[in-house]
Amino acid sequence: MFAKAFNLSGNTRLKGKDVKKLRADLLRACAIDGDVAWSYLEKAPIARVKLAAPSRTLLYTDADMNVVAFDIHGKGDVVPTTFLLWHEPELRSRVPVLTVHAPVSHYLLRGADPMLPGVVRRFETPLEKGQLRAVCISGNPMPFAVGSMVVDMDHLASQGWKGKAMELYHVYGDELSKMGPSHKRFVPDGFSDSIIEPTSEDNEEQPTSVDAIEVQGLGDDEAKPAHVDEGSDNDDETSLSVPEMDSLLERSFYQAMKKIKPSDAPMLGNQFYGNHVLPQRPLGSTIHLKGTSYKKFSVFLKAMAHHGSIELKEHDGVQTITLFRKTHPDVARHTLHRSEQDAIDQAAEEATGGAFVPGQYVPEVLQLYRLTQQTQLVCDNASLKETFSASELRNKLNAYISAHGLVDPREPQFVKLNPDLTDALYKKKPDAGYPVKLPRKDILTLFLDRLRAYHAVVLYPDHDAKEVVGDFKPVHIKTELSKRQKPVTIVSNFAQFGIDAETLAHDAQKKWACSASALLASEKAKELDVHIQGNLATDVVTYLGKVYKLPAKYCVTEFGKGIKAKR
Repeated sequence: MFAKAFNLSGNTRLKGKDVKKLRADLLRACAIDGDVAWSYLEKAPIARVKLAAPSRTLLYTDADMNVVAFDIHGKGDVVPTTFLLWHEPELRSRVPVLTVHAPVSHYLLRGADPMLPGVVRRFETPLEKGQLRAVCISGNPMPFAVGSMVVDMDHLASQGWKGKAMELYHVYGDELSKMGPSHKRFVPDGFSDSIIEPTSEDNEEQPTSVDAIEVQGLGDDEAKPAHVDEGSDNDDETSLSVPEMDSLLERSFYQAMKKIKPSDAPMLGNQFYGNHVLPQRPLGSTIHLKGTSYKKFSVFLKAMAHHGSIELKEHDGVQTITLFRKTHPDVARHTLHRSEQDAIDQAAEEATGGAFVPGQYVPEVLQLYRLTQQTQLVCDNASLKETFSASELRNKLNAYISAHGLVDPREPQFVKLNPDLTDALYKKKPDAGYPVKLPRKDILTLFLDRLRAYHAVVLYPDHDAKEVVGDFKPVHIKTELSKRQKPVTIVSNFAQFGIDAETLAHDAQKKWACSASALLASEKAKELDVHIQGNLATDVVTYLGKVYKLPAKYCVTEFGKGIKAKR
């Protein structure tokens, strides 16, 4: 909401009774019964600042212009800022909290709203629609955002853990949090501009939990939410002995190592387990981590790093694989087995019956041309309904030039123009008159400009692609500010590559833990655009390349006013 800079129109120092009312409004907004032991608001002088018209938003600041609270509509619905929650311990402890996995914070800091799959499924108080909550990550008690819930427990029971969880009002790093003096600005431990990191041992189990993979596909592949996490494996006794279970885990690990790409690093350890190791287990088998000698996948990864097959970094209990050493002898000697993923792939292939599935092949765009009556003469009277590539037309031009002796013998880089070639290159007489000769390199450019442009998108080998009138329009990816002054990324012109709008929107929700929807570009338009919340233009180009094998040259990015390309 405060992603864009705003103007102020004046401020008023609050009297003692007004400060008391502000404190009461804060307690009411946070649904806190009784009073709290105020510390910062008990002593700090508070002023009310108005945003310039037409906004009705009111800000409440201290003497250093640090914003402690804000009223969006100016009607008394006061919301505490992260600054106030940091400096009021009791208020912070009593405000309801929505806890998300640490990787999700990266996207929330860039303007996305929390999605349910990225939320830690642990609540001290039931979720209520419209309820004000602070947002923290697992392992760091300091809030980094404040917002209002858009779902309740009934929604979770009926719809499941999917969709948008909360609408954010204020997040660390927005213009509201930058109002105070920078040299005095307090920043909690673990906070940075790009991600919030854990600071306590509370997070020991969470980062290595496969459940955390539901942070909307932060890995390369879609998460497998059906799998239990490593800390919650079934305690039931298995039929396999400890050495046999160790062998099963190791076989799955080495199979995953053979399948993964070195460029996939760095990757979180939990993502590697859920997205790669588990799918590569032998068909019909089940891995019980507690039935192994390692007990936890984090311990297993350390053992593999010690053997040299991977390189591992660990920070505050979060493991990141920085290198997959596919040439390691243990990986090289592994014999591939039929895995769960193989069965899934085979079933998908049978289900599609050999039909085209986006992402199977690298698409190719062919720029084509059709001749006109004026250009037909220099191309051996070829059919006006036939299409040609630029290279084919170059060959026809060269053949015509050679056949009519138009190469200047004294200057072979020039071509002399005869009447037919002149008519083919010029629609009307230039101001300086028709030239007698032209550089050979300019001939093809002028000739192509006179032709009717067509293009075809080849999606797979032997694809009989339809020839479409006009030049190719690349996938257009634009990030701009919405009416609520939040960054939104709009993706259009992707249907020509066989990409479904609803599927792309759904996958974007999972990938970036944000709101995404497919909408008509205009009332008269037939094709859908995908709107993704957040500054994600660069990420979308990368994602389309990985998932749909769409070359970046077929994409164009644009940034609206007030939006900068992400580094």
